[in-house]
Amino acid sequence: MIDVTTIDWNEAWKKPEEGEKGKKLFISCADRWSEKNRCERFSRSAKENNWEASRARIEGMNITSDSRVLDIGAGPGTLTIPLAGMVKEVTAVEPSAGMRDCLSSNVTDTGLMNVTIVPKKWEDVDISDLKAPYDIVIASYSLGFPDLREGLQKMDQVSCSYVYIFWFADMLSPWQKNYGDIWEDLYGIPFKKYQKPNIIFNLLHQMEIYANVEITKEIHQQKFVSLDEAVSDQGAGLHLKTPEQYAILREFLEKRLQEQDGMFTMSIISPRAKIWWKKD
Repeated sequence: MIDVTTIDWNEAWKKPEEGEKGKKLFISCADRWSEKNRCERFSRSAKENNWEASRARIEGMNITSDSRVLDIGAGPGTLTIPLAGMVKEVTAVEPSAGMRDCLSSNVTDTGLMNVTIVPKKWEDVDISDLKAPYDIVIASYSLGFPDLREGLQKMDQVSCSYVYIFWFADMLSPWQKNYGDIWEDLYGIPFKKYQKPNIIFNLLHQMEIYANVEITKEIHQQKFVSLDEAVSDQGAGLHLKTPEQYAILREFLEKRLQEQDGMFTMSIISPRAKIWWKKD
């Protein structure tokens, strides 16, 4: 039996899965969100029904009208925009120029005056340049830090009250969920649905941060104006290189996508984790 207390969970987070060593299976977040059209499509989706999905996530946070919030990896303002209308102020950290353009536009369109945008990666942010401490620190599907331990320590350091992390409960990305059936065809390696423990929770425990975990099931939906757009977008995200790979993807998406209100949609039900703790 493996003694989980002896595992370096920070290294476990970094380590590629067996069989995938040396392969870059997904495009980096920085590269993916460098394209204006992709960022704008994500922004439109986040804004649907007056940021409905974001507001549902916010309902589970301990915020007040006096809260000062730090949103790490803010994207187009998925949480920043609705939060800014509820709290005293929000500092939004977002490294991608494409996402920052969408974020700035959404701030302007909503007339918000209490949002500060920090154009850096979290690991490059100097805490002394922030208005720390914050009542609420959030990282929502934005844990792309090269060193998870350092990123979490920094989050804990700048909070004076609550820290919230949102991530995939089964540690599988939407890429793996959506394309498991054609994984071996695309990459030449078998798809393994790893039953990994929650690395984030275990690492926090090693850091003597005893977090709470709440699991929900959410629908993850993507919308495209055409099959061609879906193939191009998803192929880039999957880091496909050859015409043969794109042909496999196209055939799969022709069967998988559903036409709805003039759009081509793909949906999956994904277990999501809210990991949170309150500072002493």
